[in-house]
Amino acid sequence: MTLTSKDKIWKKFLEFIKNLQEHYKEEFEILLINIVIAKKLITKKWLYTINHKKLGLSYFIYTLISAILGSYLATCIRLEMAYPGSPFFNGDSLKYLQVITAHALIMIFFVVVPIFFGGFANYFLPYHVGSKDVAYPRLNNMGFWIQPCGFLLIAKMGSMRLEYWVTELKTSYFSGLTKVDHFLQQYKYDEIIANIKKNFSNYDYTRMEILVKEVVEKIKKNFYDMFTYSQIRSEKIRQLKLYKTGKYNLNVFDENYYSYKLVFWKDFYNSSDTLWSLTKNAVKFKRQKRFLVKCIGQNQTVAGWTFITPFSSNVEYTGFGIQDMLILGVYYAGISTTISLVNLLITRRTLSMPGLRNRRILLPFITITNLLMLRALSVITPVLGSAMLMLLTDRHWKTSFFDFSYGGDPIFFQHLFWFFGHPEVYVLIIPAFGIINSVLPSSSTRRIASKHHLIWAIYIMNYMGFLVWGHHMYLIGLDHRSRSLYSTITIMISLPATIKVVNWTYTLLNGMIKNNLILYSITSFIFFFLVAGFTGMWLSHVSLNISMHDSLYVVAHFHLMLSGAVVMGIFVGFYYYYFSLLQTKYSKLLSISHIIYYTVGQWTTFIPMFWVAFSGLPRRLHDFPLMYLGWQSLSTVGHFTTMIGVFCFYATLLESTFEKKLTTYTHNLVPRFYNNNSYLILKKINKNLNYKKKISLYKKKIRKFISKKINYNH
Repeated sequence: MTLTSKDKIWKKFLEFIKNLQEHYKEEFEILLINIVIAKKLITKKWLYTINHKKLGLSYFIYTLISAILGSYLATCIRLEMAYPGSPFFNGDSLKYLQVITAHALIMIFFVVVPIFFGGFANYFLPYHVGSKDVAYPRLNNMGFWIQPCGFLLIAKMGSMRLEYWVTELKTSYFSGLTKVDHFLQQYKYDEIIANIKKNFSNYDYTRMEILVKEVVEKIKKNFYDMFTYSQIRSEKIRQLKLYKTGKYNLNVFDENYYSYKLVFWKDFYNSSDTLWSLTKNAVKFKRQKRFLVKCIGQNQTVAGWTFITPFSSNVEYTGFGIQDMLILGVYYAGISTTISLVNLLITRRTLSMPGLRNRRILLPFITITNLLMLRALSVITPVLGSAMLMLLTDRHWKTSFFDFSYGGDPIFFQHLFWFFGHPEVYVLIIPAFGIINSVLPSSSTRRIASKHHLIWAIYIMNYMGFLVWGHHMYLIGLDHRSRSLYSTITIMISLPATIKVVNWTYTLLNGMIKNNLILYSITSFIFFFLVAGFTGMWLSHVSLNISMHDSLYVVAHFHLMLSGAVVMGIFVGFYYYYFSLLQTKYSKLLSISHIIYYTVGQWTTFIPMFWVAFSGLPRRLHDFPLMYLGWQSLSTVGHFTTMIGVFCFYATLLESTFEKKLTTYTHNLVPRFYNNNSYLILKKINKNLNYKKKISLYKKKIRKFISKKINYNH
């Protein structure tokens, strides 16, 4: 049997491997042993670990990975809103809503919340209460590995392709007006009407004939329609060629191909059923494609990240599959949160040192605020879980908690969700307050001003946050007394917030400021918190809230609070505890670049949205008129500036991990240098200092000599 060339090559390769094994037998054995040991170490050290420090680092790594996907989805949103005409999603409004929903849920449930209760609390709380570990270490490990399950479901939902339009013609409401007269002028409306009569027997033919004739005449006059010609692909061109040869039965001018009221600009706002006809078209032209969930719903994620009922509670609006993935993903996040908060609260109660059990003032600020966050989560997480359970039963088991036609109340779900949603904002911001309170004295070289007042301000702010969920619901039909009550309590929350800002400012004014990265980050945090708080006061007033509701003003407000103040607080804590977490030193150049680019990018992204909102543009629209182009493009530029800062942050992590720089410990104010460059810089600084000391010494001697002379003469 003759061997082929492939067999010969394979035989030579096997002989080569055999010779290598014979000559380097010991090396191969050592390599295999090292591989086995490494696999066991990785498995035991990270996968099965019950050490609270390792699990804290695992939470940090996990949130850094999930933040990458959340940032990618935010980039997709800003690319869509960079120019009018739906340049990124090509008019696919459902895909736009899907990406917004995934971005919001990932950033809130799988980035910010886990990094506080999983990262900072897991790592530092046992140390601060005087315990070796948490109360239930194995339960701690299980709580961590439940988190990625929910994240993967939301990530799958965010990347899922929704619908496939047969014609590949996407709608664009406000712009993208392109010529199509050369595309359809060859069709004669007599043939179109004949096809309509052949395929649709229940139409008013006289009215349809007039309408089709009007359509063709306007197209022949170079009328610009509302559809994007650039999306017509090879399949449609092939169908046109078949039509020219008489082999294709053209029925494209039925109401499913074009919505006539959308074709004409002047009739767009006069149409009462425009959006519903568009939705129906999207459903009818959807090609059946089977995913893991085995079916595709109708309008997919039209309920948004707030699960607005009746859209989310009825399968007629959101269909099977994708909405259920959202609910299940939130359930996973809630289960993981519940396991961790119970574990950490029991650790605080049962494993604290005897002197700390009833003396809160002795705990560090970061631990005080983390414990307060965990107590708030223990109240609001079951409420969200019960609301999600009622949604599932309404969708699949024919209950009617939120179905108005059977005695339910859709508004009841909004009360449940926002009773969770608004305290969740304080769950996110209060640990950031604790980080600032803990870190600020290191930058001002004095203790924090009025520690007791700060603690009580944070507690009052947290407890009042449970009473103001109704300010999200001013437009649902609340009576005037409820509106006034929610508005008054919301305005009252500004008092404890003001106490914190005054104390931070007083601490900085009366201290010796250290000009370093931590100070820059704290200053950025304070400005973010101030502007986000001021804009929130606008929304607390009923009349102003009504005018700004569902506009980009709301988007700018809560992004300045969350992606501005909260995330900057996370950066402050991360840089302050950098050596404790990673045992390396971060790069000053990359870290300062990160803070500068991130801060400038956030302001440039969200400040223009206030002006756009004042002009009347609603949120959750994937397209906009040309008059908003300047502000929207500026916001997109700001987003990419923010992404440069995020890139610098990840570059800081990679650089410090690979370089493994030692920290410059100080002994008698003389730092230990770790390379030649720092030694030369230190030598230069000392030379300048010695020169200044000599000059000052000479001046002192001269003054002393003169004063002696004067005294002697007197």
